[in-house]
Parts: sequence; C-alpha cells; structure tokens
Amino acid sequence: MTENSPLLSGPAPIYPPLGPFNDIKSPTSPPSSSSTDYGFPPADEYPKVEFNSGWSGWKDRGFAIAFWIHFVIVVILGFALGIRAIRIGMDRPYDDPTRTTFDYNADLFIRVFIGAAAFSGLVAFFAFFILQKCAGRIIKCSLYMGVVMQILLCITLFIVAWPMGIITLIFVVISIWYIYYVRNRIAFAEAHIQVGCAALRSHPAILGVAIAMLIVQLIWVFLWGLMALGFEHFLNGSENSKSHGVAGGLFAILLLTSLFWGALIFRNITHFVTACVVGQWWFTVDAQRQYAVQTSVQRAFTTNFGTISFGSLVLAFIKALRVVAQINESNARQNRNIILLLISCIAVCVLRIFEGLVRYLNEWAFIYAALTGQSFRTASRSFLDLFQQRGWTMIINDDLAGHALTIVTIAIGFIAAAVGGISVYVAMPHSTSRAAIAGMAAFFCFKIGISMGTIMASILSSGVRTAFVCFAMNPAALGATHPEHLQNLLDAWYKFHPQEFAASGFATYLPKPAGSTSDIYPNV
Repeated sequence: MTENSPLLSGPAPIYPPLGPFNDIKSPTSPPSSSSTDYGFPPADEYPKVEFNSGWSGWKDRGFAIAFWIHFVIVVILGFALGIRAIRIGMDRPYDDPTRTTFDYNADLFIRVFIGAAAFSGLVAFFAFFILQKCAGRIIKCSLYMGVVMQILLCITLFIVAWPMGIITLIFVVISIWYIYYVRNRIAFAEAHIQVGCAALRSHPAILGVAIAMLIVQLIWVFLWGLMALGFEHFLNGSENSKSHGVAGGLFAILLLTSLFWGALIFRNITHFVTACVVGQWWFTVDAQRQYAVQTSVQRAFTTNFGTISFGSLVLAFIKALRVVAQINESNARQNRNIILLLISCIAVCVLRIFEGLVRYLNEWAFIYAALTGQSFRTASRSFLDLFQQRGWTMIINDDLAGHALTIVTIAIGFIAAAVGGISVYVAMPHSTSRAAIAGMAAFFCFKIGISMGTIMASILSSGVRTAFVCFAMNPAALGATHPEHLQNLLDAWYKFHPQEFAASGFATYLPKPAGSTSDIYPNV
C-alpha cells in the first residue's frame, strides 16, 4: 500500500511544526512539498539512527562507566565476603533450634532464591503467551478483581471498624464508576496490544533476548546476594553489629540502590530492544537494518547503555529511598513513635508519587531513545513534546493495558512467594523461628518473582507503547508496511477517540476507513 491508496487519500492537513521530526530523514527520496510545509513525514521516512560504536558515539557514557565500575565492585565483594559466609553457615544444620530470624543458613536461602527465580521465570514465560491470546479478558478480570477485593475489604472493615468501612465503600463506588466509564475503551487498549503482539510475533528473537536478560538478572541477584550476605556476616561478627542510625540507613540505601540499579538496567535493555523490534516492524524496509535485533542489542550495550544506566539509576535511588522509608514506618509503628510514623508515612507517599513519575518518564524516554538514538534527557523532552503537540497526553496516561500486565506480574510474585516460603518452612521442622524465617523468605521470593515477571510483562508493555510512539511519529509508514493493521488502528481511534484524532490533524490525512474486512480485532 502506498500514499495513493484509498486508505491514505485526502488533502494534506495543516500541521503545527513538529520538533521531533527534525532528525527524521528519508534515505530514498526527498520529502514532498506538502510534507515539508507541514512537518509531516511521508510513508518512506523514519528516524535516522547513526550507530557509532566508537567511544565518541556513546550517549551519557559517564553513567555507563559508573555502572561497570559498580558491577566489578559487587563481583569482587561478593566472592571475597559471600563465599566465606556461605561456608561458615553450612557448618550448622537448617533447623538448628538456636537459630533466630536473621541467623539463617545461607546455603538454604541461596537455593530457595535461585529456585524461586527460575520457577517464576518459567511462569512468566508462559504468561507472555497467555497475555497475547487473552488481553481483553485479562484487562476486564483485573478491573473486576480490584472491585471484588475492595468489597471484601469493605465488609471486613464494617465488621471491625465501621467508620473505615464507610471510607472504603466510597472507594468501591469510585472504582465501579471508573469501570463503567472505561468499559468501552477496553477494546481500544486490546487493539493496541494486538498491534504490539503482531510486531513481537514477527520477531521471535526478542524472546531469546528476554530469556537472556532473565538469566543475567538471576546472575545479578546471585552476585548481589553474595555481597549482601558477606556484609551481613561481617557486621554480625563485628563489635558494631548492633549499631543503627544514620550510617546504617545510608548503608541500606546504598545496598538497595545497587540491587535495583542492576535489575532495572537488565529489564530496560529488554524494553529498549523490544522498542527497536517494533520500529523494525513498523517502518519501511530501508529502516529495518538499524532496528535489527542484533544491532539493537549492540546499541543497548554500547552507544545507548549510558542512556539506560542514567534513567535506571534515578529510579533505583528513589526505590531504595522508598523501601528504607517503609522500613522506618514499620519500626515506628512497632515502637508507637507517632512523630516518626507520621514523617515516614508522608515520605513513603511522596516517594511513591516520584517513583511513579520517574518510571513513567523512563519507559517512554527509552522507547524514543531506541527509535532515534538520542540521549536520555533529549529523548525525555522529545517524547513529551511529541505527544503534547498531538494532543494525546491524556490518552497515553489512560493505560488500561497496564492493568492486565500488573495483575499477571503480581500473580507471578505470589507464586514465587508461596514456593519459597513453603520450601523454607518444610526444611526447618525443628526450628522455633521457622515461621518468621519462612515469612522472610517468602517476602524476598515475592520480590524476586515480581522482578522476573516484570521482564516478561514489559515486553508486551513496550510493544504497545512503542506502537503509540510510532503512530504519533509516522502512521503512514504502517500503511506502507502493514496496511491491514493501520486500517484497524484507525477503526479503533475513530470509534473511541475521534476528537483527539481530529485535533491531531490525522483525520484529514488518514480518513476513516469505509469498512474493515480484517478480523484480527474482532472486539473493535
């Protein structure tokens, strides 16, 4: 299909100048006069990525250097301190009655953590295919399950403390209204999920990248665990093992930032490569070489590794602060310290908001960096400008697809927690603290399961969001490569967001299809 086909017919609209398209170049032919006048690229244009693997071509390279130095330090400390701690811990049996909650057998916990990570990774792998087949049903299920859980909580609170039950009832009513309000947009979200799935199915190599990142993340958790275990054993054996306060809090923040930084980088590499895969599927043949899986992986570990490290470090630090604040909140609640509890609750709330904002910015910025090769700060500004100029900011915020991915990820976390907690509890029949130890193991296994599940779920999320970005960049390119998918996306936009679509100027350039014979989106 070309620009002269019926689907792309109609006079060109007057578009506002689009800054992000300044870097878009056509390798085959110069843009038409209408495209030049209105800043809208023709079907054969795509973001030109200059892949320079030399050191001068690396974006945000200072953060790349910092991570690899940090990685080497973790490996050295892990083997220097962690191996010795494991050998000492193996001298005592699993169910030694004298063991306390934090005096655990390192060998048992490492086996449980590795087993939970492997099992949750396997479950996440199968969940990926389930999401492709049942996206709409899972979205509905996630919305309904949220209401059901709120109703159960409301009933419980009415029995225990009826004033809290009234407050919960208000949230139940709001949730029911939200489901009624967005019920028709479920099919819109499902349509874009199907576009992402179509792109991913055409490039099965992305599954290999995701699995490789799962393995790398497992290795990272193991190495970091060795280091943390070595520090724990070293501090317990020192005279300052009971020391707390500012130094202990800063040390905890440092350790947690290290863990989250590595985990987020390897997850975001999958996110980055997935965005490139969708770009290869979306744009014309001339663009496919720069978005090939092998080239994309090279970019993720070289020229744009600093970009990924930069965004991941910011989010990792905020996550570490939030976890420490939650620990302080729990301690304040146990000690009945009202002032510290109030400060901790406010800190947790504020940090959750910042964490959500930074995560939102990172996900879209990495997509734009993958498609254009820009640095983190430039890509962050570019994607915001693009969607503001199109008038689609509220649409990308209404992420119903995220509900389906969230419920699957949480389910994987609970499965890993159940496997890890039960395993530790069964392995320690004679320990008086086995319930507390098993609970702690279940908590860490839940975190591991969430991390593993997030990698697989992020593939689909990346595909959906990249489809949004590509559609905002150049929808005509999809008409040249996969016209049936463009036709069905237009059906979805005209049905569910006609005003926003018209305001963007696309309604004149891409008129509503007379009829769709494709059945790939039966619910639209």
